[in-house]
Amino acid sequence: MLANQMDPEVAAAIPRLVAEDVLPAGKGAFLTRVARGELVSLRAELRVVLYLGVTLIAGGAALLVKENLDRIGPLTIALGLGAAAAACLAWVAVKAPRFSWGEVTSPHLAFDYLLLLGALLAATDLAYVEYRFTPLGADWPWHLLFVALFYAALAFRFDSRLVWSLALSSFAAWRGVSVRFLEREPWDWWGDPTVRANAIACGAAFALVGWLLKRYGRKAHFEPVAVHLGWLLVLGGLADGASQSTRLGGPWLPFTLVLLAAGAALGALAFKVGRFWLFAMGAVAVYWAVSRLAVEVIHRDTAVFAYFTVSAAAFVVLLLAAQRRMREDT
Repeated sequence: MLANQMDPEVAAAIPRLVAEDVLPAGKGAFLTRVARGELVSLRAELRVVLYLGVTLIAGGAALLVKENLDRIGPLTIALGLGAAAAACLAWVAVKAPRFSWGEVTSPHLAFDYLLLLGALLAATDLAYVEYRFTPLGADWPWHLLFVALFYAALAFRFDSRLVWSLALSSFAAWRGVSVRFLEREPWDWWGDPTVRANAIACGAAFALVGWLLKRYGRKAHFEPVAVHLGWLLVLGGLADGASQSTRLGGPWLPFTLVLLAAGAALGALAFKVGRFWLFAMGAVAVYWAVSRLAVEVIHRDTAVFAYFTVSAAAFVVLLLAAQRRMREDT
């Protein structure tokens, strides 16, 4: 409960609406308490707690499998994980509203999180089956594609942007793993031209999918997830190419120039339509490209340090000014 923080206009209007029979008396009393600041919404906090609970349960399931593999047996573990996933998804299917291509309001606070838990448990079960029984053999990366398609189906049917983001990231992981087959450590993948090319291609495809969803009104509210992840992959792939050492003989300069152009175009378009986070991505890409060129020109360590000190501060000021301007325009 908060100290009285009454909105005088709203608090004065509610009794008049009740007297004119516009609002029921019980509803008027409730709204009066809201206007006075006596009621505080905990919906955001509950969502955070539920999300943490889902991740802890999914992590606990993986730990349970690891610690009790020999005692429980592989078949029992696979069936148990499958049954738990099926139970979560069955509850979601029973509670879910009718399918719509538009945005659908969640019928229950725990709806999205049981859906997420069921999806994660199902993916965990599939990964365990693949690890233990190896039905795909050397083609095991394909199971990531199956997971991505499964997540996408769940996301569209039950209108979950969270699961939709998992579908896109699983698809991107499938492309990355498929071209490397874990020959390198994960932190070395970005130095590989094939992984870089797949990241850029996946990013462009995601951005296109987002545009198509919005263009044709099919789950248009999924568009920001696809577009943001898509541009992140595209710019990340270009930045990786721009970061290659000149001693390796890589084409760092073309990547840098393309990164500069792509970041500038994204930033300008995002600023025009008032989408700050896309603008921030474009601005970071431009700053990265300009800094890459600057480092090639500046050879003294003290000069490089001074450049980054001044430019980083100016960059932060630019972002804050742009955010303020976008808020004023909306």
